[in-house]
Amino acid sequence: MKKSLLELDPQADALLILRCPNLQHVREPTCQEAAAKKKNVEDNSSKKQGTDTMKAPETNGEMALLQPYLRNGDPNQIEFRVSAKHLCLASPVFRKMIQGEFQESKPNSEGLLEICASEWNAEALLIVLDVLHNHHYNVPKRLSEDTIAQIGLIVDYYDCLEAVQIFFDPWDTGIGGWMGYSFWSYRESLAEDFGDDKTLLLFIAWAFRSKTTFKGLTSSAILNTQGLIETHLPIPAQLLERINNQRVELLDQLFSQLYSLQEDLIVGRVGCSLECSCRLLGYLMKQMKEKGLPNKRPKKPFAGYSVVSLAKTIGSIETPNWQGLKLLDRCKLKKSLGLYQDEKELGIAVPGLILEGFQ
Repeated sequence: MKKSLLELDPQADALLILRCPNLQHVREPTCQEAAAKKKNVEDNSSKKQGTDTMKAPETNGEMALLQPYLRNGDPNQIEFRVSAKHLCLASPVFRKMIQGEFQESKPNSEGLLEICASEWNAEALLIVLDVLHNHHYNVPKRLSEDTIAQIGLIVDYYDCLEAVQIFFDPWDTGIGGWMGYSFWSYRESLAEDFGDDKTLLLFIAWAFRSKTTFKGLTSSAILNTQGLIETHLPIPAQLLERINNQRVELLDQLFSQLYSLQEDLIVGRVGCSLECSCRLLGYLMKQMKEKGLPNKRPKKPFAGYSVVSLAKTIGSIETPNWQGLKLLDRCKLKKSLGLYQDEKELGIAVPGLILEGFQ
């Protein structure tokens, strides 16, 4: 049983000093948030406080309220009393710091090792330290997805997933949309933009090695992104490149189908007569313009296009009836534009990526 919030070991032989707590964010701040944060820092630096220290937090709520900087502009900091042995057992990163030729391996005047960290979310770091020091009753059963992502950042940096992963199963029940991706199969009704919220889920799935959810999220990303995913989260670059490469490959197939039909109509390979080919070409070009598709084939990597939206747009191309003439089935545009128009076909083509390739 812990006697105080920041004392992880009553016989601590080390201090873990967190400077600038809560400076790290898992979501990119909006322009308004960034401006407000800058103004707050400037206001604080212009105000001198009678003291340049703050009382140590006593609850998780107080941890969440910690500011990265004091009012005089100096970095804020909190100290966790920890066991170097526990840290070394759980994390090769801590072990290298403590047992190597680094400043952290040299005791201070009180005989304690000093391990420095900065910018981590204070509550997330406390949760990780509680896990590593076997204070399991203190580990929350439910967490917000932002806090889970903050823990993921720490776990990834210190390489201590083995110790923390067992607690992830109850946490993931509180993540919006998580179960849907755990049993993912493509349906048009599930098509949606793959924005920052989904990128955050992708990081969580990767960081905590959730295989089925990772597979579903990568499938959704391939189908719904409009370019290379840009994020400040430490998602492996090769993973983001693989997602974009598969997206480009599918778009290339769809564009090839469309512009091959255009060329076939021009040279008369499609259509039962010259008049038929010309009419079909006119119908095709008119609808392409109306639907925002360029006359000339776009170049890779097809920025601004997603697989789902392009397949849907191509699938909406129709062949109007000719007045006074019976249109033969073989002269319909749709007959040459059938690629990935069946939901099952698109789901089979994009099953998602295997997590083991990105660990």
